[in-house]
Amino acid sequence: MGLNSDIAEVKAQLDKVISGAPDAWADLAAYDLKIKDRKNMKSVYGLIYNILHHGKEGQRIIDRTPRKNLDYLYSQCAGHVKK
Repeated sequence: MGLNSDIAEVKAQLDKVISGAPDAWADLAAYDLKIKDRKNMKSVYGLIYNILHHGKEGQRIIDRTPRKNLDYLYSQCAGHVKK
């Protein structure tokens, strides 16, 4: 899988969390999407972080995403939440 497919997977999970889908990896009630602080784990970035670190079938997205691409991934996903 490449970076674009990782971004697409995170965006799909973000959509599920925001819509309250039963198969979402996180609960929206634990986050405040208005907070943009990267250091606050209850912010948009905290939600993205938790999605990246969620283990599905033994593999986490963070494990296959190159470290140099993480800032780009975070910015793309945070921008998706704004829409």
